Amino acid sequence: MKRVVHVLGCFLMLVLLIGCSSRSGDVVPGIGPATVYAPAQSSTRVRVVDVSNDTKELFDVDVIGMLWSGLDDALRKRGMFWTPDAPNPPYTMEAHVLKYKKGNVITRCFVPVAGNTVLVARCDLKDGGKVIASAEYKETLSLGRGGLTIGAWRKIFSQVGEELVSKSVRSIQGTTPMGPS
Repeated sequence: MKRVVHVLGCFLMLVLLIGCSSRSGDVVPGIGPATVYAPAQSSTRVRVVDVSNDTKELFDVDVIGMLWSGLDDALRKRGMFWTPDAPNPPYTMEAHVLKYKKGNVITRCFVPVAGNTVLVARCDLKDGGKVIASAEYKETLSLGRGGLTIGAWRKIFSQVGEELVSKSVRSIQGTTPMGPS
């Protein structure tokens, strides 16, 4: 009887842990009244110009480089990655790592909340010097959601980069800047 209770208790604990993951994000369009937008051309491009670590912490991984790569890869997938031969000037993107916790797969198994991998980042999409969209995204990899992945600390940067690009470029998909009216 005790064994059945222990097995049920473990099962219940596992079910509760599976629900302990979070994803959140929001986009804040910043299109001003002085800009007129026309239908898109396939030449719309975005260039990542800066990624900064705003956590004031030093990590044993390159958080700046990994987020930059995640953003570049997401832009390439959408065909929006800027190259020098592009006919129009690119939109620019600046990103900030706001919070990062590497986590650990072993700790996640025994003390799930303590071993979570967490990344919070924000990006601003600019047309010239004007912010036209901002997005912030938080990704947590816990035991129930990608938590048994070894190297989750690498995977999380590409996931966050993908979401930031998705949220921020919504405002320009289907539009190309025409300048002041």
